Formats: sequence, C-alpha cells, structure tokens
Amino acid sequence: MTMRFRQATAIDAEALAGLMGQLGYEHGPDGVRDNLAAMVERGDAVIVAEDERGIVGCVSAILDVRLAEGRCGEVVSLVVAESSRGQGLGAQLVAAAEAWLRPRTDRVRVRANVTREAAHAFYGRQGYRLDKRQCLLTKSLEE
Repeated sequence: MTMRFRQATAIDAEALAGLMGQLGYEHGPDGVRDNLAAMVERGDAVIVAEDERGIVGCVSAILDVRLAEGRCGEVVSLVVAESSRGQGLGAQLVAAAEAWLRPRTDRVRVRANVTREAAHAFYGRQGYRLDKRQCLLTKSLEE
C-alpha cells in the first residue's frame, strides 16, 4: 500500500477523533475539528498518514516559545491506528513532524505520560533522550 502524508483538514475530524480515542482522548469529531482549526490558525502542523484504507496515523508539530527557554519544537499527538502499528509508520510520522520543525527551530522535544513505557522506548529509538521529569498541574478557569 502507498502511504501519503499531508496536512490535515476539517474533513479529517472524524478519523482523527477515532485515532485520539485509541489513546483514551474522547473529544468527538466536533471537538477535534475545533482543536484543528485553532492549531492551524496558530500556525502549527497537523500531519496525517493516509493509504487506501483512509487515515491510519497522525502527528502534530508545534512551535513553543518561552521567555526563559527560548524556541523549541514539540512533537505531539502521535497516533498510529492499531491495525497499522509495528510497520514503521510512527517513525515516519515523527520524521515528517521533525522535517516541518527543522526550518523553524534547532531543538525538538516530546512529552509522554510516565505510564506509556512503550512510547518512551519508541522515542528513544528515534533519538530522543530523557531530559527531565516534572509534574503537570492544571486548574479549571470555569468557575
């Protein structure tokens, strides 16, 4: 099968929602469509992998700029459909995200939940190394 990589569009929302669901994120097509529109407006990349069966993977590449740390790219929301795992597609998606980031920054990072040990091993094989561990604290602004 021929794999094609392209920028995601609003038409892809249902397929992307299904992929996000495989990781436990339940946004639904409307939520994914809204998130995609916000990311595109901000200038981020959302790349899908598509073959004859449809969309079988996705990854996002974002540019994070902070006063203290400067500019750094981030690979986020990498998902390969369960039926397409183990064939190198994840590595191809990471490479596509890195290619998008390369002209924009000289550093890239990825965050993976501490419970996703298989993801840690995968990213290690892609050349990523543990930099630090930290806590993520959140607060709802809807009061």
